[in-house]
Amino acid sequence: MTALSTILAFAIVLGIIVLVHEFGHYIAARLMGVRVETFSFGFGKRLFGKQIGDTDFRLSLVPLGGYVKMAGEEDYDQDPGERKPDEFLAKNRGQKIFILVMGSVMNLVLAFIIFTVINITGVDIEKYKMEPPRIGYVQVDSPAAKAGILPGDVIRTVNGRKIDTWKDLELHISASPNEILDVEYERKGGLHPTTLDVKAVSQYGIGYAGFSWDFKTRIDSVKPDSPAFNAGIKEGDIIQAINGQPVCYFEIVGIISPNIGKPLVVAIDRDKTVMEMTITPVEDVVDGVKKGVIGVGMTPYTPAEKVQYGLWDAAVKSKNDMVNLTFFIFNAFKKMIAGKISTQQLSGPIEIAKFSQKAMERGPSNLFMLIAFISLQLGLVNLFPIPALDGGHLMIYSIEAIIRKDFSPKVKTILLNTGFALLIALMAFVVLNDIAKLLPRGWATFWPF
Repeated sequence: MTALSTILAFAIVLGIIVLVHEFGHYIAARLMGVRVETFSFGFGKRLFGKQIGDTDFRLSLVPLGGYVKMAGEEDYDQDPGERKPDEFLAKNRGQKIFILVMGSVMNLVLAFIIFTVINITGVDIEKYKMEPPRIGYVQVDSPAAKAGILPGDVIRTVNGRKIDTWKDLELHISASPNEILDVEYERKGGLHPTTLDVKAVSQYGIGYAGFSWDFKTRIDSVKPDSPAFNAGIKEGDIIQAINGQPVCYFEIVGIISPNIGKPLVVAIDRDKTVMEMTITPVEDVVDGVKKGVIGVGMTPYTPAEKVQYGLWDAAVKSKNDMVNLTFFIFNAFKKMIAGKISTQQLSGPIEIAKFSQKAMERGPSNLFMLIAFISLQLGLVNLFPIPALDGGHLMIYSIEAIIRKDFSPKVKTILLNTGFALLIALMAFVVLNDIAKLLPRGWATFWPF
């Protein structure tokens, strides 16, 4: 069932994005009087479809994209005087550019509409993300600890850029693995400079600094007849303090583990009522190591609220979010090309399928948010000046417009065939990259020497 739900989620996400993109090309071509021969979801062999007018609407064998085939779009060797009026190459450069760019435009429009609708219906926002970045916890021996940052400090700037909220700070850190950042923090009213040597963690190579907001601990499950169960702990309780000391989520295990057989007074928040319970950890052995446990499952907790916007405010917020995401995406590609961040942050069809399945499990809002984010990325990446992408064609027509001369059919054919080969190589790399993330030794699995 998990495999089926993953395939279904992937089909929904990719299907919506591809169909919208290709519909942009299709409707633009029809508006410009170009005959469209094929509208395909997927590549390769035609599985089934229906002929409507001049167009064969089909489903093809390999469902990793799609295409619109316009009449005469690759007949570069044909004498211009012999081209039919409804062929792509018979149109002027402005019309060709309009047809090519409309695929990406429709992806951006799709993202904008989804973001706006979600903002109108309501967005769950973790409150701390909108707060000033006051440090609540610093892990021992982490980059933050080595930089001298302490709980209570407020991060004010990173590389000279003002940081107003936790959301800003987390984006900067996650996008800067293996970089040394100039950080300025406030402590007791004074500003202090330091350098933060950000590390890369997880299979995606995400930036890690070792500090966090002061997350509390939410009880997700309680084992029957465990110390927590016998003390009256319930699912949904929030641990606030232990033995009178406020405690962060990341400190809980370090406090409970060494206190085998020692009573702990735990203050919990249950439905906004604070109460104390005495819990005595019992011994458990994990990988040959003795430690104290109380029999609960825990996750970080932060208050969240649902925020709804009016139509105008929702549209403005969507526009601002898309602008910020655009800068984030281009900055990530820039750093990837420069070798500052790992290609592990690239996600191909396997990763997208996995994310799609998780998003679908969390509800329609999360699924459509993922669709909007991927649609935005596809719309932007497809405009990159890479032959075989729409951006490659746009680059050729733009250069021709500047020099006021068409490239020869031979040059165009070489450029597009080279670009297509590069695109296939990139797709193969992305798929292998997805597979490598699932393997214990990553890329080393493919190269045993």
